[in-house]
Amino acid sequence: MPIIDWKRLAAGALAPAVLIGLILGAMLWHQHESVERVADRDRAAQMRLVGSLLDANLDQAAKFSLALAETFARNPQIREALAAGDRARLEALSKDAYQYLSRQASVQIFGYHSPDLRYLLRMHRPDQHGDDISGFRAMVVAANRLRRSQTGVEIGIAGIGIRGVAPIEQGGTLLGSVEAGLDIRPMLDLVKTATNTEIAVVAAASLSGVALDPKLPSIGDLSIMASTNEALFARFLRAVPTKPVRDVEVATRRLDGQSYGVMAQPLVDFSGRLIGMAIMLKEEPSSDWRRLTTELWVIALCGGIVAFVGFLVLARRRRDA
Repeated sequence: MPIIDWKRLAAGALAPAVLIGLILGAMLWHQHESVERVADRDRAAQMRLVGSLLDANLDQAAKFSLALAETFARNPQIREALAAGDRARLEALSKDAYQYLSRQASVQIFGYHSPDLRYLLRMHRPDQHGDDISGFRAMVVAANRLRRSQTGVEIGIAGIGIRGVAPIEQGGTLLGSVEAGLDIRPMLDLVKTATNTEIAVVAAASLSGVALDPKLPSIGDLSIMASTNEALFARFLRAVPTKPVRDVEVATRRLDGQSYGVMAQPLVDFSGRLIGMAIMLKEEPSSDWRRLTTELWVIALCGGIVAFVGFLVLARRRRDA
């Protein structure tokens, strides 16, 4: 019986088996990279849709807040009370409407300003009035000086909101202005419900132009003005170096062992000045992705082993023949 030289057989079978294994590995690596590119494109498309939905909600809120302000600006009784500087009369005329709007439409801010740019009446803070707001309420300044309605995002002592400011005139004389502002949080919750994405509006103290509330969660220069998950975004800002962006940025980040699709887009006020950013976090199905990746490489390994055994058998048969 001939002696089988297993070392020579193995050596002869190893080279083609390794070659086949490498070919399988290269094919699977290429497939893996292709899947990654498709996943990146899908992630970017999904996150940009979230951003578009958020922008649409903010735009609708801006139109609504401006419509409220202009409605009150056209009320003859409001004009008379504002011309007389009658705070008590203005409060009586606005109280019922403000209470209803704050409950039903998330109207957070409502008040009247005098022509000299002082806050005559804050319905949301009636005990705080008479202060000069010309230094930090650019939207009110623009509405009074240009005598034209203004709307957009603005930060004030009551926080961040979507505001509409309308000048109030009578007989060509400027009597002052009225503003209505919507709480931004319900809009974030609506987008989260529709897209299953966590959202935060973050302001940079160095860019906002107003002293931010010290009670707000702050990480360095950034303060979380509103969010759908305050604890999550506080951890994110501590773990991931973040600064205000001037263009939309999409990436992936890991936080607490979970992978997230991340998008940051600029937050600008009514005048177009950068004041912060909106950050969106969407969990990725990492367990399914990891399982698929593992399965692909196991297939390559098994293919190499099967090829090695197959060539080993063929080499033995050839030697026996």
